[in-house]
Amino acid sequence: MKTATELFEETLRWLRRNYVRFRFFAERDVVWTAQVRLIEAIEQEQLPFRVFNEYPMLAGKRRSLSAELAILGQDSLVELAAEFKYEPAHSRDDIQRQKFPVVFWGRNGVGKDVERVQAFVETGRAEVAYAVFIDEGGYFRKRPPHPGSEWVDWGNGVWVLLSHAVVNLDFT
Repeated sequence: MKTATELFEETLRWLRRNYVRFRFFAERDVVWTAQVRLIEAIEQEQLPFRVFNEYPMLAGKRRSLSAELAILGQDSLVELAAEFKYEPAHSRDDIQRQKFPVVFWGRNGVGKDVERVQAFVETGRAEVAYAVFIDEGGYFRKRPPHPGSEWVDWGNGVWVLLSHAVVNLDFT
């Protein structure tokens, strides 16, 4: 049976292949598209998962302590949590110029998502977690990746900073 990680990575590959079919305006559009695709795959393959948006992960009352997407298994435990950031191409004429840049690079933005997914795993709230930053026009591409992250070229000027955190099962 397919794991939550396989399901999520399959969804990212699907998004990469189909990216040019979509016109995203905000992060919520990317999250919605990924969530719908995950749900469709779960239903089609009759997988024992549920997907939630803004799922509470860390102690506190603020939304920033939630995962934008969480895949839960039959035991209702978070098998995978994901955070997303999205920077539209600055060359687009359907987004107001003063909106750019949309995201922050450092500890108040992309860097915070990278740290948050690590915390999801380190605190035992998720088995696996991802931070996905879609940089549509490559505005941030020249910056060095945050620790535990790598830049992936999706083609057509779209770059993705991908961070992956997983439970370290060291039995030594």
